[in-house]
Amino acid sequence: MRPYLCFIFLALLGNAVSAQTLNIQREGEKLFLPHKVAPKENWYSIGRIYNASPKEMAPFNNTTLDKGLAIGQQIKIPLTPSNFLQSGQQGVDEVLVPLYHKVKEKEGLYRISQMYNKVSPEQLKAWNKMKSDELSTGTELIVGYLKVKQDLSPLAKNGQPSMIAEPVAKTSKPEKESPVKPVNAPPAKETAAKTVPSGKPVSENPPPVVPVSKPMNVPDAPGTEGAFASLFAEQTKNNPGTKISGQGASFKSTSGWKDGKYYVLMNKVTPGTIIKISSPVTNKTVYAKVLGEIPPGKENEGLLIRLSNSASAQLQAPEGRFEVQLHY
Repeated sequence: MRPYLCFIFLALLGNAVSAQTLNIQREGEKLFLPHKVAPKENWYSIGRIYNASPKEMAPFNNTTLDKGLAIGQQIKIPLTPSNFLQSGQQGVDEVLVPLYHKVKEKEGLYRISQMYNKVSPEQLKAWNKMKSDELSTGTELIVGYLKVKQDLSPLAKNGQPSMIAEPVAKTSKPEKESPVKPVNAPPAKETAAKTVPSGKPVSENPPPVVPVSKPMNVPDAPGTEGAFASLFAEQTKNNPGTKISGQGASFKSTSGWKDGKYYVLMNKVTPGTIIKISSPVTNKTVYAKVLGEIPPGKENEGLLIRLSNSASAQLQAPEGRFEVQLHY
């Protein structure tokens, strides 16, 4: 009876290890997974679990392969292109295990994206099936996938055959063109074509000029104030909000160029808040949603806000820093 109970205990322990959530840790630019050494484990058996090379793991832990591992010892499993996937596809014999980041206070999508190889916020939203940009403290957010061998790693039990679908760039629906009435052209005359000195024939009746209708200026269309204008009106319906002025700058983003969705980074403002941004120089205005805080660094000292480059383009702002007026 006792050996049977012991077997059940070991099986449950193995399942618990393979079912654990894998949270990435960082040291500077290095990404790794923590691992606690279990009985009978060595560099090679651990390497099979995480699809990591022992020759890379040992120096990553400031040691060598000839030095043994102690039970309970904490080691770091490096995440490299060989076992960490954020784009592309895994090998035919590999499955993907989600890797997570635990959201801390005041962390937004943009800041988290910069922490993990600058994967796009849109990609993070797609992996986590997020419908908005808002994040709650303590949320475990997928930031990439561990590639493991299907037949070698116990983690493969929790793997999936492919990444969650990558984000598809949304394009705004084309406006219906207003019908253009044909111009009544005079009936064609059956006359001989005239010739010019060059010898090329010229028709007496040139084709009629058809007037081109100008595109309508839709408030929420790309190239105007943006898709979040109506949300700002709801946000400030019963609250006059806050108005401040200061310096802004831009950051690169793929959003906003086609869908009119502009985003900003701003400290001490809840992610998801809509900001009305105006330029006192060009008198242009855009409405943008807060992704998160401005990352620390000398290049950001004194900045009130950072705008996606599509928003800066709509403001007709110059390169570098520029003055902005904010209302939120």
